[in-house]
Amino acid sequence: MGPLDIVLLVLVQIIWGANYAVQKDAIAAFPPLLLVGIGYAIIAAALTPFTRRTHSPQWKLALLAFFSGALPTGMTFYGLAHCPVSLGTLLMQMQVPFGIAVAWALGRGKPDLRNIAGIVVAIVGAAIVIGVPSFEGEVWGWSFVVVGSCIWASCQAVLPMVTRDEGLRLYAGLSRHATPQVLIASIVFETGHLDAIRNASPLAWGEVLFGALIGAVLCFSLWYKLIMRVPADKILPFLLLMPATGVLAGWLMLGEPLSLGLLIGGAIIIAGLAVILWPRTTRATIGIVPVEAPVPPEI
Repeated sequence: MGPLDIVLLVLVQIIWGANYAVQKDAIAAFPPLLLVGIGYAIIAAALTPFTRRTHSPQWKLALLAFFSGALPTGMTFYGLAHCPVSLGTLLMQMQVPFGIAVAWALGRGKPDLRNIAGIVVAIVGAAIVIGVPSFEGEVWGWSFVVVGSCIWASCQAVLPMVTRDEGLRLYAGLSRHATPQVLIASIVFETGHLDAIRNASPLAWGEVLFGALIGAVLCFSLWYKLIMRVPADKILPFLLLMPATGVLAGWLMLGEPLSLGLLIGGAIIIAGLAVILWPRTTRATIGIVPVEAPVPPEI
Protein backbone atom coordinates (compact mmCIF):
# COMPACT_ATOMS: atom_id res chain seq x y z
CA MET A 1 0.00 0.00 0.00
CA GLY A 2 1.52 3.30 -1.11
CA PRO A 3 1.45 6.67 0.69
CA LEU A 4 -1.25 8.01 -1.68
CA ASP A 5 -3.46 5.01 -0.88
CA ILE A 6 -3.13 5.75 2.84
CA VAL A 7 -3.95 9.44 2.33
CA LEU A 8 -7.05 8.58 0.28
CA LEU A 9 -8.24 6.01 2.85
CA VAL A 10 -7.87 8.53 5.68
CA LEU A 11 -9.69 11.17 3.61
CA VAL A 12 -12.58 8.76 3.02
CA GLN A 13 -12.89 8.03 6.75
CA ILE A 14 -12.84 11.77 7.59
CA ILE A 15 -15.69 12.44 5.17
CA TRP A 16 -17.68 9.39 6.29
CA GLY A 17 -17.26 10.37 9.93
CA ALA A 18 -18.30 13.97 9.25
CA ASN A 19 -21.30 12.72 7.31
CA TYR A 20 -22.87 11.46 10.55
CA ALA A 21 -23.00 15.05 11.80
CA VAL A 22 -24.14 16.40 8.43
CA GLN A 23 -26.98 13.86 8.15
CA LYS A 24 -28.48 14.64 11.57
CA ASP A 25 -31.55 16.49 10.24
CA ALA A 26 -31.98 14.22 7.21
CA ILE A 27 -32.17 11.07 9.36
CA ALA A 28 -34.89 12.72 11.45
CA ALA A 29 -36.84 13.96 8.42
CA PHE A 30 -37.14 10.78 6.35
CA PRO A 31 -37.97 7.13 7.09
CA PRO A 32 -34.62 5.25 7.05
CA LEU A 33 -35.21 3.10 3.94
CA LEU A 34 -36.71 6.03 2.01
CA LEU A 35 -33.64 8.10 2.83
CA VAL A 36 -31.35 5.34 1.57
CA GLY A 37 -33.44 4.89 -1.59
CA ILE A 38 -33.39 8.61 -2.41
CA GLY A 39 -29.64 8.62 -1.85
CA TYR A 40 -29.05 5.72 -4.25
CA ALA A 41 -31.31 7.38 -6.86
CA ILE A 42 -29.24 10.57 -6.70
CA ILE A 43 -26.01 8.58 -6.94
CA ALA A 44 -27.20 6.62 -9.98
CA ALA A 45 -28.43 9.78 -11.72
CA ALA A 46 -25.15 11.59 -11.05
CA LEU A 47 -22.82 8.79 -12.15
CA THR A 48 -24.58 7.09 -15.06
CA PRO A 49 -24.00 9.86 -17.68
CA PHE A 50 -20.25 9.87 -16.95
CA THR A 51 -19.50 6.14 -16.78
CA ARG A 52 -19.15 3.50 -19.42
CA ARG A 53 -21.18 0.32 -19.46
CA THR A 54 -20.28 -2.23 -16.84
CA HIS A 55 -18.43 -5.38 -17.88
CA SER A 56 -20.07 -7.57 -15.24
CA PRO A 57 -23.37 -9.33 -16.08
CA GLN A 58 -26.41 -7.41 -14.88
CA TRP A 59 -27.76 -10.31 -12.82
CA LYS A 60 -24.46 -10.41 -10.93
CA LEU A 61 -24.49 -6.64 -10.34
CA ALA A 62 -28.08 -6.87 -9.07
CA LEU A 63 -27.07 -9.59 -6.61
CA LEU A 64 -24.00 -7.66 -5.48
CA ALA A 65 -26.05 -4.46 -5.14
CA PHE A 66 -28.47 -6.23 -2.84
CA PHE A 67 -25.85 -7.76 -0.56
CA SER A 68 -23.33 -4.89 -0.62
CA GLY A 69 -25.78 -1.97 -0.72
CA ALA A 70 -29.52 -2.38 -0.31
CA LEU A 71 -29.58 -5.00 2.45
CA PRO A 72 -26.71 -3.86 4.72
CA THR A 73 -27.30 -0.13 4.28
CA GLY A 74 -31.02 -0.48 4.92
CA MET A 75 -30.42 -2.64 7.99
CA THR A 76 -27.78 -0.28 9.38
CA PHE A 77 -29.88 2.88 8.93
CA TYR A 78 -32.91 1.15 10.43
CA GLY A 79 -30.80 0.02 13.37
CA LEU A 80 -29.31 3.47 13.95
CA ALA A 81 -32.84 4.92 14.00
CA HIS A 82 -33.83 2.52 16.80
CA CYS A 83 -30.83 2.51 19.14
CA PRO A 84 -28.48 5.12 20.68
CA VAL A 85 -25.95 6.51 18.20
CA SER A 86 -23.00 5.76 20.51
CA LEU A 87 -24.01 2.11 20.82
CA GLY A 88 -24.71 1.80 17.09
CA THR A 89 -21.37 3.33 16.17
CA LEU A 90 -19.56 0.99 18.54
CA LEU A 91 -21.36 -2.09 17.23
CA MET A 92 -20.57 -1.07 13.65
CA GLN A 93 -16.89 -1.69 14.39
CA MET A 94 -17.67 -5.42 14.40
CA GLN A 95 -17.51 -5.12 10.60
CA VAL A 96 -13.74 -4.79 10.71
CA PRO A 97 -12.69 -8.10 12.33
CA PHE A 98 -15.58 -9.93 10.64
CA GLY A 99 -14.68 -8.63 7.18
CA ILE A 100 -11.00 -9.39 7.68
CA ALA A 101 -11.82 -12.94 8.81
CA VAL A 102 -13.88 -13.43 5.62
CA ALA A 103 -11.03 -12.03 3.52
CA TRP A 104 -8.56 -14.43 5.12
CA ALA A 105 -10.95 -17.34 4.55
CA LEU A 106 -11.17 -16.38 0.85
CA GLY A 107 -7.40 -16.06 0.51
CA ARG A 108 -7.30 -12.25 0.23
CA GLY A 109 -4.46 -11.76 2.69
CA LYS A 110 -3.33 -14.16 5.36
CA PRO A 111 -3.55 -13.90 9.16
CA ASP A 112 -0.53 -13.07 11.26
CA LEU A 113 -0.07 -12.02 14.85
CA ARG A 114 0.90 -8.46 13.98
CA ASN A 115 -2.29 -7.83 11.98
CA ILE A 116 -4.42 -9.33 14.73
CA ALA A 117 -2.64 -7.26 17.41
CA GLY A 118 -3.09 -4.07 15.38
CA ILE A 119 -6.80 -4.72 14.86
CA VAL A 120 -7.33 -5.37 18.58
CA VAL A 121 -5.47 -2.17 19.50
CA ALA A 122 -7.53 -0.12 16.99
CA ILE A 123 -10.83 -1.59 18.25
CA VAL A 124 -9.85 -0.66 21.82
CA GLY A 125 -9.18 2.89 20.60
CA ALA A 126 -12.58 3.03 18.88
CA ALA A 127 -14.28 1.90 22.08
CA ILE A 128 -12.49 4.61 24.07
CA VAL A 129 -13.53 7.28 21.53
CA ILE A 130 -17.19 6.30 21.78
CA GLY A 131 -17.17 5.88 25.55
CA VAL A 132 -19.65 3.86 27.56
CA PRO A 133 -22.75 3.59 25.38
CA SER A 134 -26.32 3.63 26.58
CA PHE A 135 -28.08 0.30 26.08
CA GLU A 136 -31.51 1.88 25.90
CA GLY A 137 -33.51 1.20 22.79
CA GLU A 138 -34.83 -1.78 20.88
CA VAL A 139 -32.92 -5.04 20.66
CA TRP A 140 -33.83 -5.16 16.96
CA GLY A 141 -31.93 -1.91 16.45
CA TRP A 142 -28.70 -3.31 17.89
CA SER A 143 -29.09 -6.57 15.97
CA PHE A 144 -29.69 -4.85 12.63
CA VAL A 145 -26.59 -2.65 13.03
CA VAL A 146 -24.33 -5.65 13.76
CA VAL A 147 -25.73 -7.92 11.04
CA GLY A 148 -25.90 -5.15 8.42
CA SER A 149 -22.34 -4.02 9.12
CA CYS A 150 -20.97 -7.56 8.93
CA ILE A 151 -22.79 -8.28 5.66
CA TRP A 152 -21.35 -5.08 4.14
CA ALA A 153 -17.81 -5.86 5.29
CA SER A 154 -18.03 -9.43 3.96
CA CYS A 155 -19.03 -8.13 0.53
CA GLN A 156 -16.02 -5.81 0.45
CA ALA A 157 -13.81 -8.89 0.60
CA VAL A 158 -15.84 -10.71 -2.07
CA LEU A 159 -16.30 -7.88 -4.62
CA PRO A 160 -12.79 -7.97 -6.15
CA MET A 161 -13.17 -11.71 -6.77
CA VAL A 162 -16.52 -11.66 -8.58
CA THR A 163 -16.67 -8.43 -10.61
CA ARG A 164 -14.68 -7.05 -13.52
CA ASP A 165 -15.51 -3.40 -12.80
CA GLU A 166 -14.10 -0.89 -10.33
CA GLY A 167 -14.37 2.68 -9.12
CA LEU A 168 -17.06 4.90 -10.62
CA ARG A 169 -18.23 2.29 -13.11
CA LEU A 170 -18.79 -0.33 -10.41
CA TYR A 171 -20.51 2.06 -8.02
CA ALA A 172 -22.78 3.41 -10.76
CA GLY A 173 -23.85 -0.11 -11.68
CA LEU A 174 -24.48 -1.10 -8.07
CA SER A 175 -26.46 2.09 -7.40
CA ARG A 176 -28.74 1.57 -10.40
CA HIS A 177 -29.75 -1.82 -9.06
CA ALA A 178 -29.85 -0.82 -5.37
CA THR A 179 -32.26 2.09 -5.98
CA PRO A 180 -35.38 0.05 -6.84
CA GLN A 181 -34.45 -2.64 -4.31
CA VAL A 182 -34.43 -0.18 -1.39
CA LEU A 183 -37.44 1.83 -2.58
CA ILE A 184 -39.56 -1.30 -2.90
CA ALA A 185 -38.51 -2.30 0.62
CA SER A 186 -39.46 1.20 1.83
CA ILE A 187 -42.93 0.95 0.26
CA VAL A 188 -43.46 -2.44 1.90
CA PHE A 189 -42.12 -1.66 5.39
CA GLU A 190 -42.56 2.12 5.85
CA THR A 191 -45.31 4.71 5.66
CA GLY A 192 -45.59 8.50 5.37
CA HIS A 193 -43.40 8.85 2.27
CA LEU A 194 -45.22 11.80 0.68
CA ASP A 195 -45.51 13.70 3.97
CA ALA A 196 -41.79 13.25 4.62
CA ILE A 197 -40.86 14.48 1.14
CA ARG A 198 -43.19 17.51 1.35
CA ASN A 199 -42.24 18.53 4.88
CA ALA A 200 -38.46 18.03 4.69
CA SER A 201 -36.58 21.30 5.20
CA PRO A 202 -34.11 22.71 2.65
CA LEU A 203 -31.37 21.87 5.15
CA ALA A 204 -32.45 18.22 5.23
CA TRP A 205 -32.47 18.05 1.42
CA GLY A 206 -29.03 19.67 1.34
CA GLU A 207 -27.78 17.03 3.73
CA VAL A 208 -29.23 14.31 1.52
CA LEU A 209 -27.33 15.76 -1.46
CA PHE A 210 -24.11 16.01 0.53
CA GLY A 211 -24.43 12.42 1.71
CA ALA A 212 -25.16 11.16 -1.82
CA LEU A 213 -22.63 13.20 -3.81
CA ILE A 214 -19.75 13.59 -1.35
CA GLY A 215 -20.22 10.86 1.23
CA ALA A 216 -21.19 8.28 -1.40
CA VAL A 217 -20.18 9.18 -4.99
CA LEU A 218 -16.76 10.58 -4.11
CA CYS A 219 -15.88 8.32 -1.19
CA PHE A 220 -17.22 5.02 -2.49
CA SER A 221 -15.64 5.60 -5.89
CA LEU A 222 -12.27 5.91 -4.16
CA TRP A 223 -13.08 3.03 -1.79
CA TYR A 224 -14.07 0.59 -4.55
CA LYS A 225 -11.01 1.51 -6.60
CA LEU A 226 -8.75 0.82 -3.61
CA ILE A 227 -10.52 -2.35 -2.46
CA MET A 228 -9.83 -3.89 -5.89
CA ARG A 229 -6.06 -3.69 -5.49
CA VAL A 230 -5.31 -3.44 -1.76
CA PRO A 231 -5.69 -6.61 0.37
CA ALA A 232 -8.86 -6.44 2.46
CA ASP A 233 -7.02 -7.08 5.73
CA LYS A 234 -5.05 -3.87 5.07
CA ILE A 235 -7.90 -1.61 3.99
CA LEU A 236 -10.75 -2.57 6.35
CA PRO A 237 -8.95 -1.48 9.58
CA PHE A 238 -9.12 2.11 8.32
CA LEU A 239 -12.86 1.98 9.05
CA LEU A 240 -11.91 2.22 12.73
CA LEU A 241 -10.95 5.87 12.12
CA MET A 242 -14.61 6.69 11.44
CA PRO A 243 -15.78 6.97 15.09
CA ALA A 244 -12.98 9.40 15.92
CA THR A 245 -13.69 11.59 12.89
CA GLY A 246 -17.43 11.44 13.66
CA VAL A 247 -16.94 12.64 17.24
CA LEU A 248 -14.54 15.35 16.03
CA ALA A 249 -17.06 16.48 13.41
CA GLY A 250 -19.74 16.65 16.10
CA TRP A 251 -17.48 18.96 18.11
CA LEU A 252 -16.62 21.20 15.16
CA MET A 253 -20.03 21.30 13.45
CA LEU A 254 -22.57 20.75 16.21
CA GLY A 255 -20.77 22.11 19.27
CA GLU A 256 -20.79 18.74 21.03
CA PRO A 257 -18.23 18.43 23.85
CA LEU A 258 -14.74 17.24 22.94
CA SER A 259 -13.68 14.60 25.42
CA LEU A 260 -10.28 13.39 26.54
CA GLY A 261 -11.43 9.98 25.33
CA LEU A 262 -11.41 11.25 21.72
CA LEU A 263 -7.77 12.31 21.96
CA ILE A 264 -6.62 9.14 23.73
CA GLY A 265 -8.76 6.80 21.63
CA GLY A 266 -7.76 8.50 18.38
CA ALA A 267 -4.09 8.09 19.24
CA ILE A 268 -4.65 4.40 20.05
CA ILE A 269 -6.49 3.84 16.74
CA ILE A 270 -3.59 5.41 14.83
CA ALA A 271 -1.16 3.24 16.79
CA GLY A 272 -3.14 0.13 15.86
CA LEU A 273 -3.15 1.09 12.17
CA ALA A 274 0.59 1.78 12.35
CA VAL A 275 1.16 -1.74 13.67
CA ILE A 276 -0.71 -3.16 10.67
CA LEU A 277 0.84 -0.90 8.03
CA TRP A 278 4.43 -0.60 9.24
CA PRO A 279 6.69 -2.14 6.54
CA ARG A 280 7.74 -5.68 7.34
CA THR A 281 11.48 -6.22 7.28
CA THR A 282 13.74 -9.21 7.44
CA ARG A 283 17.48 -9.59 7.70
CA ALA A 284 19.54 -10.40 4.67
CA THR A 285 21.18 -13.81 4.51
CA ILE A 286 24.65 -12.22 4.47
CA GLY A 287 25.39 -9.31 6.78
CA ILE A 288 23.06 -7.55 9.15
CA VAL A 289 21.53 -4.90 6.91
CA PRO A 290 17.72 -5.22 7.03
CA VAL A 291 15.99 -5.52 3.68
CA GLU A 292 12.34 -5.10 2.89
CA ALA A 293 10.38 -8.34 2.75
CA PRO A 294 8.90 -9.21 -0.66
CA VAL A 295 5.30 -8.19 -1.09
CA PRO A 296 3.01 -11.09 -2.06
CA PRO A 297 1.14 -10.63 -5.32
CA GLU A 298 -2.28 -9.03 -4.95
CA ILE A 299 -5.41 -10.67 -6.23
